[in-house]
Amino acid sequence: MKKILFIYLLTLFTTLASANNKVECLQWKVSNITQLSKPAFSEFNSVDNKPFKLASLLSGAQSVKSLNTNQWSPLTINEDSVITGITNETQLIWLEGFVTSNQYAKVDFSFFANGLFEIYLDGEKVKTQSKTSEKEINTELTLYTGKHQILVKLLSTEEDLKIAASLTVKDDTDIALNWTTNSTREITIHDVIEGKYIQSARISPSGKYILISEGEVLEESGKRERSMQVFDISKNRTLYSYPGNSLTAAKWLPKSDKISYTVKKDKLADLYVLDVTTGEELLLAKGIDDLGSINWSPNEDYVIFSRSKKADKVGHHKRIFGNDDRLPYFRTRSFLYKLDLSNGVIQPLTTGFLSTSLHDIKPDGSKILFSTSSMDYTVVPFSKQTLFEMNLETLELDTIWKDKTYGGSCDYSPDGKKLLVSGSPETFGDLGVDVQNDHLPNSYDRQLYIFDLQTKEAEAITKTFDPSVGSAFWKTDNEIYLTASDKDLVKLFKYNIKSQSFTPYSLPVEVVSRIDFAKNGPMAVYNGTSISTPEKLFTINLKKGESKPIIFPKEETFNHIAFGETERWDFENKNGTNITGTVYYPKDYDASKKYPVIVYYYGGTSPTSRSFGGRYPKNIWAANGYMVYVLQPSGATGFGQSFSALHVNGWGTDAIDDIIDGTKKFLAAHPTADANNVGCIGASYGGFTTMMLQTRTNIFKTAISHAGISDISSYWGEGYWGYSYSAGATKNSYPWNRRDIYVDNSPLFNADKFNNSILLLHGTADTNVPVGESLQYYAALKILDKEVEMVLIEGEDHHILDYDKRIQWHNTIISWFDKMLKDQPAQWNELYPDKNL
Repeated sequence: MKKILFIYLLTLFTTLASANNKVECLQWKVSNITQLSKPAFSEFNSVDNKPFKLASLLSGAQSVKSLNTNQWSPLTINEDSVITGITNETQLIWLEGFVTSNQYAKVDFSFFANGLFEIYLDGEKVKTQSKTSEKEINTELTLYTGKHQILVKLLSTEEDLKIAASLTVKDDTDIALNWTTNSTREITIHDVIEGKYIQSARISPSGKYILISEGEVLEESGKRERSMQVFDISKNRTLYSYPGNSLTAAKWLPKSDKISYTVKKDKLADLYVLDVTTGEELLLAKGIDDLGSINWSPNEDYVIFSRSKKADKVGHHKRIFGNDDRLPYFRTRSFLYKLDLSNGVIQPLTTGFLSTSLHDIKPDGSKILFSTSSMDYTVVPFSKQTLFEMNLETLELDTIWKDKTYGGSCDYSPDGKKLLVSGSPETFGDLGVDVQNDHLPNSYDRQLYIFDLQTKEAEAITKTFDPSVGSAFWKTDNEIYLTASDKDLVKLFKYNIKSQSFTPYSLPVEVVSRIDFAKNGPMAVYNGTSISTPEKLFTINLKKGESKPIIFPKEETFNHIAFGETERWDFENKNGTNITGTVYYPKDYDASKKYPVIVYYYGGTSPTSRSFGGRYPKNIWAANGYMVYVLQPSGATGFGQSFSALHVNGWGTDAIDDIIDGTKKFLAAHPTADANNVGCIGASYGGFTTMMLQTRTNIFKTAISHAGISDISSYWGEGYWGYSYSAGATKNSYPWNRRDIYVDNSPLFNADKFNNSILLLHGTADTNVPVGESLQYYAALKILDKEVEMVLIEGEDHHILDYDKRIQWHNTIISWFDKMLKDQPAQWNELYPDKNL
C-alpha cells in the first residue's frame, strides 16, 4: 500500500454554510490506499453473458463496520480536486467528514468523482455510483439536530482521482450547517439504546471470579444478542466466553467456585456444574421437567426450584373472583420443589390454592423460609402475607407470622437465628414509622428490620435513616450491606449492628444499579452510572473501600461523545423545605444566548436519579439545544419519611406547587433560560402531574404527558394496579369519601382551566394506565377548543420497548418540543403531516 501525500491544515478546521446556505466540503480524513485487482477470468463473460464490472469490486471490498478511522490522515481538496497518490485504476480509499446541523433539516449532498463510489450517512448507504460519470450526483440527506458522519468509499477507474463535494440547505435559511473532520459529537438516542450493556454480574464465593452476562442491541435491526464470560479478577482477563444462551440460568454455587447451568432439550432440562478452576463439567441431574430458576443449598447437596401451574382455560365467559382476577395470569400458581442431588429424587414441598414464594434457605441447610399471599379487599393494602419456616427433613411448618397486612422480603442472618426484613414503614405496625403532623407513611419508602425468630420481636434499623432501601445483604454477624436511594443518588452503605450506624462508601458512580457480594471474603461486584457516564462494572474491596474498573461496554462509542455541563440547583419551597434539582446545559452553552427549557419530575414516587440514559434521556434533550431542569418535588422517596409521606393523598397538591414554584425561581435565577419557551414532561403519575400543571399555571408554553392519569377514579378502578397503587398513594381514600382528591384534583374535571398546549402519548396496550386516560382528556380538550395533539403507539404497554417504536417515540417528543419551543416544525410535520379528515 502507498501513503497518500497531503496538504496539511488544521484537522479541526470547519466550514460554515455561506449566505446561500451552501457549504463546501473541502476538509476530509482519508484512509490509506488499497490496491485491488480484477479476479481471474474477468475478461470472460458470465454464464448470463454479462461482462465483469468494477462495481462488484467496490461493493464487496470492505464494510463500514470494519473501519477504524482513528489513524486516518487529514486531506484538503485543492483547486484541481486531485487526490494525490492514486496512480492506477482499482485503487480503493475511504473519505470521512462530519456535518453538523442546528436543527432537523433536509439537505442536498452534491458529490463528484471520476471513479466509482458509495456514500454512507451515519453508517447507512444512501447512494451508489456504479458507472463513471462527469456529472455531480445529488443525494437528499435527512439530518437531525447534531453531528452526522459522512463516509465515501471510492474506487479509481483512471490514473488519478478527482473529487468535489458540497452541502446545500433545501428550504429554511435559518438552518446552519457546519462541516468538520472532528469526530467529537453530541449524544443521540442510538447511543443510549444500541450497543452492549451489562445484564448481570455475579461474584464467586471466594471473590476471585465474576460471571458476567452481557447483552447487545444491534444497530438498525434492534435485535438482541447475549453472551457470558467468566472473568478472573486477579489476572484481569476473561477465562471463558460463552456466546448466546449456551449457559442458561447460570449462577455460582454457594461455597465453591463452580457454576451451575441448565441445558434444555425439548421440555426437559439437564443440570450441569462447571468448575472454573479446572474447566471440568459435571452432569448432576438429567431429564428434569419444568426446571426453572434454582436456589442452591448452603452445602451444595440439594436445590430448591419452583414450578408453575396454570389454571384450567375458561371459555368466552369468565367469572371474576376479586380485583386481581382481572389479570390474565392471576390464576397461575407457583409451588416449591426440592431436588436431592445425592439420589436425583424430586420432592414436592408445597401445593394447594395459594402460590408459595421462597425467601431464603437457612445457613445450615436444614430449613427454608417461604411465604404465601392472599387477597383481602377490606384492609389496605388488600393483600396479607403469611411467612413459614419449613423443616426439610419432616416438612413440618412453623408459622413466623400470619396475615401480615404489610409483608416483606426476608433473609436469614449468618447464624440463622434472625431475619433481615425489607418492607414498608408499617410492616411491623408503627415500629418503623417516622412521620409527623398526622401524615400517613409512604409504603413505597422501603425500610429494614431485624426480626428475632425466637422472641418474634422486630427492631427497626432504618426508621430515622432518610435514604430509601433498595437491596440488602447480611454478610457477617455485625455487618449488613445495602444500597439505598439517597435523594437522587443510589449509594452503597454498611450498617454496623453493634454501633447501629450507617457508613456510606465513596464510589466512582453516582447510581449503583446492581451489586453482588462474595460469600467468603471482602469482595463485591457492582455496576452503575453517573449523570453523564454510561454503565460500567467495578469490583470493590469492602474492607479497603477501593473500587477497580472491570468493563465499560460502550467505551469506544463514548470516546467520541462530548456532554454539556451539569450542576446542582436547589430551592426552598413554601414550607421551608429544600427541594433538590439538577440543571443540564447544552454542550456549547453560551451565556449570551437564550435557551428553551424542558422541566422534568418523577413519576410514581421514586426520585429521578442521576443515572445515565433511561427512557427520558435528559442528556439528549440538552444535546438538542435545551436547558433541562430536573427537580425532586415533595413526595419522592429517598429524602426521609416525612418528605415521602407528602405523596400519600397528595395528588395535585404539594408536588404541583413545588414544580410551579421551582420553575419560576429557576427562570428568575437563570437569565439564559427563555421564560417564553418552557415545556414540561412526565409519565404515568408524572403524566398526571403534567396534565394537572396545565390547568394550574400558564408558565409552560407546552407539555408532554406519556401514559398520564386524567381521571383518578377511572384509573383507580380500571388499571391492573390502579387500586393497589392507590392503596399507597391514596391510602384509605376512595372515590366515595374523597371527592376533593378523585374529582377536584383530576385533570379531566379541570379541563376548562387548561392553559397553552399539550401532546398526549400513550401505548394502546397499556395495562397499568389504560389508554382511556389520555383518550378522555383529549376528547375534553378538543371540545373545549384547546391546543392538544395525541399520538398512540400501537401494541405497546406502559413502557415503549419495541426498538423502532421507541426511536419514533423519542423523535416525536423532540420534534414536538422543537415545534412548540423553537418554532421548528419541520420534523413534526414530516412525522405527522396534516390530513383533511
